[in-house]
Amino acid sequence: MQKIFEGNRGEIYLIDYYGRPAVLKKLRPGKRNTLTNEAKILRYLEPLKIAPKLYEAGEAYLIMEYIEGKSLKEALQQSRKSALLAALEAAYILDRAGVYHRQLGRYYHFILTPQRMRVVDFERATMSAHPRNVLQFVGYYLRDLPLQDAVQLYKRHRQAGYHKIVEAIRDVL
Repeated sequence: MQKIFEGNRGEIYLIDYYGRPAVLKKLRPGKRNTLTNEAKILRYLEPLKIAPKLYEAGEAYLIMEYIEGKSLKEALQQSRKSALLAALEAAYILDRAGVYHRQLGRYYHFILTPQRMRVVDFERATMSAHPRNVLQFVGYYLRDLPLQDAVQLYKRHRQAGYHKIVEAIRDVL
């Protein structure tokens, strides 16, 4: 068991789970349990393969798939355009699924694998009729692009707005 991250509410370890690498997320004693919510969201998102697969959930822990890849920060250094497009697509998938992540401004919540961009850490996520992942993503990572019209379109017509944002990234970067 190797600690790979320590947050405000818990600790994350890389473990061996029946012969495969996995992540153990443990809640610190006395902290509010947000892992139950995360387990619910991970189960819901499993068919989309955008989030880690949940293997096991207990009262104060989760065991889930270890996603090996590059953080968004690393991916942006290699190819800004393709990394932004992949992360934007992940945010859009979450919006379409009705899951509002709330923390996509943190580079390490996006992990680029050879197959696609994945998203981790759903303990603060909520189910929402009006998730704002794409809008949050644009606000953090695309502030330098002229996207005001595309953002307004996204608010009214999600699919058309998404395609306009994609088009702007392809044209400008």
